[in-house]
Amino acid sequence: MRIHTLLIGALLGTLVLGGVADTARADSDGYYCVGPSYLAYEFWFSVPGNRHVLHVIPLGATRGIGEADSLVLPIFQVHGMRCDASRVELLGWDSLYTVDLQRVPLAWTARALPWRPRRATREELAAYPSVNLAEWSRAVHHGRPDTTALVIRDVPERFVLIVDVEVDSTQTCMYDVHTTVVDRTPGPRGVPKRTLFDGKADMECGE
Repeated sequence: MRIHTLLIGALLGTLVLGGVADTARADSDGYYCVGPSYLAYEFWFSVPGNRHVLHVIPLGATRGIGEADSLVLPIFQVHGMRCDASRVELLGWDSLYTVDLQRVPLAWTARALPWRPRRATREELAAYPSVNLAEWSRAVHHGRPDTTALVIRDVPERFVLIVDVEVDSTQTCMYDVHTTVVDRTPGPRGVPKRTLFDGKADMECGE
């Protein structure tokens, strides 16, 4: 896995080149989106390292589950993501971060949003869904495992995202959460699955 560290070097408002679908919650991470040939997801503090990192995993008929390419991002709360053929967009509170998938190494740009919010809260923007695969996933919300089909070009039924949730037997009011991307029909040299998250999540408990 390659991790390319890019430093912020511009003021807000200018382009900077560097490197349950709920509204995203404060201090949350593990959001993802699916492009025509890849899965992209981000983590900040739910995994070791205390760095904000975007991971992009190629998925396809020939390659199966490919090796992830990764990019260190500025520290910001993600409020939604959008994937297309050539870029990943991550919505911040007052900025939009765009990762150019055609650049080697990966690179990001940031610009101030023309619709910058003026209130302390706001509704989710439909164009940037806040779908989660870890602590704030639909599986954790409902307290049961969840499987999502990843609609990949040419093989729309081959790949799935599985979030397994089990009650932690060693800690009160906690879940064990394990998230994998699975290839239902891997080739002879293919990888049948890849772990994306293995951690804990709070469980709603009565007083």
